[in-house]
Amino acid sequence: MNTSQTGAPILSVELFESLQKAFSDFQVRAERLSNAYALMQEDFKKVNLELDRKNAELRESLCRQEETQTYLYSILESMENGVIGLDIEGRITHFNRAASEITGYESKAVIGKNFIDVFINDSGCEPSLIQVLRTGRELKRDEKVLWHKDGHPVPVSYQTALLRDSQGNRLGVVEIFSDISKIKALQEEMHQAKTMAALGEMSATVAHEIRNPLGAMGVWAGLLERDLATDDPRKKTLGKIIEGLSKLNKIVSNLLVYTRPIKAEFRKVKLSRILDEIVDFVQIEIERLGIEIEVIKKFTDEPLYVLADPEKMGQVVMNLCFNAVQAMPDGGTLTVAVENDNCRNAGFGCFSIEDNGCGIEKQNLAKIFDPFFTTKENGTGLGLAIVKRFVQSHSGYVDIKSEAGKGTTVKVFIPLLKE
Repeated sequence: MNTSQTGAPILSVELFESLQKAFSDFQVRAERLSNAYALMQEDFKKVNLELDRKNAELRESLCRQEETQTYLYSILESMENGVIGLDIEGRITHFNRAASEITGYESKAVIGKNFIDVFINDSGCEPSLIQVLRTGRELKRDEKVLWHKDGHPVPVSYQTALLRDSQGNRLGVVEIFSDISKIKALQEEMHQAKTMAALGEMSATVAHEIRNPLGAMGVWAGLLERDLATDDPRKKTLGKIIEGLSKLNKIVSNLLVYTRPIKAEFRKVKLSRILDEIVDFVQIEIERLGIEIEVIKKFTDEPLYVLADPEKMGQVVMNLCFNAVQAMPDGGTLTVAVENDNCRNAGFGCFSIEDNGCGIEKQNLAKIFDPFFTTKENGTGLGLAIVKRFVQSHSGYVDIKSEAGKGTTVKVFIPLLKE
């Protein structure tokens, strides 16, 4: 390096050119870096725009999925068929409104719980949902009985299928079912109608072929009894014959009453008045028979009026009262009551006939209204069948509760007259 006269260093040409070249390279690189940064900013803007577009598409997709889910949920909730879905572990994942109505269980109370824990099966049979989940064999349309939360059976028609993902893996199982109680009731009514039609044809034959000869036999037996002396031993045998003829005639008469089309003459009547008249007659009959039975009347002060045929309703009350009397051969209490509060709120007038007699065995309760079913030695099995038929002709219904050895309570519900 050279120095000037003042002593300052003088840069050589080579060094200057090197510095100039380095500076030029730096400028080029800085320019390239600036261009790269500008390009990066452009790319960043494009990425941001793409992200915004993807986010918008994602929000739209989520919105559509939510709408689809809401739509499907609305369909499930609006269905009249019950839908129950289980996951692979047997836990309840779906339980729609119809399922709640049919079974009595609230959706929020069963979702997430094990199906077996909620729907306990005392029959010992494996539930169809669990069976399909275990075996993988789907069940086509069939019928079974579900048990309502309050304990009564509900007949249903159902089908059960597996749930799978897009790869065919099992996700769970679903069952669709519908309440067929009304269909079963209609089937039972049709069966009953066919039975009634057959009984009607038979009763016409019975009336013609049997009743007339029975009447003649009764007349001749009566004449023969009159001609026999009081101390004649044959008179006792003849009395049994007359008693048997009377019983046969009663069976034929009841059969005709049961099978004959009901022609009721409805009019406004006071419910307690019908009961009062019949119960007075029953009380006289009890005294005649010499049975120690106390008759208690419990009528409301407020009158209840119904649209009824007094003769038919009187027959209902009489049949029920005499059934109660026959259930107390050793004496007891017969209580006839007219109920008001709860029944009136439902639009029905109600009267009950209660005894503390021998009661009815549990296995017989479901059959006591069937024609010709009786547990009495000399019964015809038509008394309660006639009661039910007459009450149904008034758009009412009969409820009976009984316990063997403790007594029976029969309640009859008749629609109140709407003024």
